[in-house]
Amino acid sequence: MPADLLDVSVDVMRPHGLIGNEGLALWLGSSDGNQARVTHLVALRGGGFHASPVQLRLSWNAMSRLTDLADELGTYLVGQIHSHPGRFVDLSDVDRKYGIRCQDFLSVVCPHYAQRTVSGLEECGVHLFDGGGYRRLGTAEVARRIEISAATVDVVNLEVPA
Repeated sequence: MPADLLDVSVDVMRPHGLIGNEGLALWLGSSDGNQARVTHLVALRGGGFHASPVQLRLSWNAMSRLTDLADELGTYLVGQIHSHPGRFVDLSDVDRKYGIRCQDFLSVVCPHYAQRTVSGLEECGVHLFDGGGYRRLGTAEVARRIEISAATVDVVNLEVPA
């Protein structure tokens, strides 16, 4: 993960949390063998992205535009981060049922609707889709499996249609 990925993600989610909604940032990247590398953060704008207090929705057109962007950049959707109210950093039933269900997809949950500074992933819930379902990674596994690099993330503001 680029060193600034978490901070930039919180900055992208913060305006949604300010009005009492969940926020979202999508992470694109590439893989080299068994290791994925996040290179781009996608901030969604437009009618194809809807945020509410307990749910996020992307239209089919939004997903199509995201796929086109990933193809243009030579990347794929590695993971995402979204915010929850209060200290709740587990995945909700909605997250588990309707979230992206793809092997090794990373789903991170940021507390307090991204209204507070987060000093590291240990303050978030880090979940991996593995073997047909999501499992939350413990602190030791996060430290072992997720490396922070000196790189910086490229931010893409993506207008998504309804």
